[in-house]
Amino acid sequence: MLSHSDPSNSPVHGIPDGTVLIIFGASGDLTRRKLMPALYHLSRDGLLPNRFKLIGMGRRIQTGDEFIHHMKNRVIQYCSHKMEDRYWDPLSERLLAIRTDYKELITYQKISDCIETIEKKWGIRSNHLFYLATSPSHFELIINNLAKIGLNVQDEKHWTRIIVEKPFGLDLKSSENLNSEIMKHYSEEQIYRIDHFLGKEAVQNILVFRMSNLLFQPLWNREYIEYMQITCAETVGVEGRVDFFEQTGVVRDMMQSHLLQVLALLTMEHPSSLDPEEIRDEKVILLKSVRKYKSTEIEECVIRGQYREGVVNSEFVPKYMDEKGVSLTSKVETYAAVKLFIDNYRWRGVPIYLRTGKRMPNRKTEIFIQLKKIKDKEIPAVLSHQSPILNTIRLEIQPRAGIDITIGWKPSGLLTDVEPTSLNIGGKAQLEEPKAYERLLVDAMRGDSTLFIRFDEIREMWKIIDPIVQYWKEKKEQTEELPDDLHIYAAGTQGPEVADSFISKDNYSWTEI
Repeated sequence: MLSHSDPSNSPVHGIPDGTVLIIFGASGDLTRRKLMPALYHLSRDGLLPNRFKLIGMGRRIQTGDEFIHHMKNRVIQYCSHKMEDRYWDPLSERLLAIRTDYKELITYQKISDCIETIEKKWGIRSNHLFYLATSPSHFELIINNLAKIGLNVQDEKHWTRIIVEKPFGLDLKSSENLNSEIMKHYSEEQIYRIDHFLGKEAVQNILVFRMSNLLFQPLWNREYIEYMQITCAETVGVEGRVDFFEQTGVVRDMMQSHLLQVLALLTMEHPSSLDPEEIRDEKVILLKSVRKYKSTEIEECVIRGQYREGVVNSEFVPKYMDEKGVSLTSKVETYAAVKLFIDNYRWRGVPIYLRTGKRMPNRKTEIFIQLKKIKDKEIPAVLSHQSPILNTIRLEIQPRAGIDITIGWKPSGLLTDVEPTSLNIGGKAQLEEPKAYERLLVDAMRGDSTLFIRFDEIREMWKIIDPIVQYWKEKKEQTEELPDDLHIYAAGTQGPEVADSFISKDNYSWTEI
């Protein structure tokens, strides 16, 4: 195990010594479930700078030893393996908390004073990483107040960066307004817009799989691929995030960010290098090519649903409108499926289905690709009696990363029967992988923006989603009843029944969740 006290031993090159991480919303769900376990793992593995401090900010946060004890309990609860005191203790010495109100300017002066005290103790100037883990409604307020105290300033040797959680706005207009406010005080190189999906091992492997294997490069186009599916299914409901989810629904929460980013990586052209800007340039070009629907096309190409009571993981769960805090007349979608087309030479005519839902029977995120059938005239006579084997590629993103490829294979014997055979890589037999937030926190400290999102990407993603949510908003305002296109499905099932006919009319079928 690497030493916690010698930063030169860190296996991650480029993480500077003397970094202060300030988390706004340190008492919230994101910090408890994701950020603190990620920081514990980084500390355990010797991947934090020797001189490192975490300042937790919150209106209801505990301070002093209470804060440290509370964070330890969260690590015990959410850590992927048993927590050990010998790894926790060095991290606990780096934690402190400030209970305060984001609206008060004195809050930001306290941060500045605290950083100054830390720097005097260290004897060096520090780098500053501000993490906005609050409700998006606080983003502009925090950003403006940081700037008023001068906490947005950096120099050639010491950086200041800000991590902004999704959703980045609730539509194109609000995202542009938020970006304008941030850009008043921070340069683009200081802004890290986070989508934790991009930190997952399997998502990072999409480009590696596509671009480092000659076996697949020639197939990656409309000549060989029949259609694609990208699925993100969750067993959970809203988990105490009612206020947030009532504003977003699954389309804004999942499709606008996670699924469209996966789509871009899956279908973009090869960048000329692995430079972060080259990769993001190609994603923007791809997203601009995704067809934007007119209001008259939406009902044909998009469906939505909302879960009712049912059984998930052998437990009875209530319907969405019975979740604590949800209105009995809520028209928010908890399931959505959309058929997209990419209008460029490589992908013209290939349907790509995106599907996401809550209270599904299993937690599962995957990409499914079906290659075209071999034409009858190309099948050898000896095999003409066989039904052609469908070659498929399945990239599993969660709960485990892996790749499954289906090919035709003749089993041992005298007959010439061909059977579908699965070739599996990764999946069940893989080592523990780093969690998404571990990778993204390290990259933000290193200044590597590859897995973060540039604003022009966000703009193009909203251009795809905006017509859909605007159409639904207009229908919502026309009636107090549930819209006729908000299809109800039982929790623990595959989604609304209409979802099957949605894809079967194209002679395809969904993969099993």
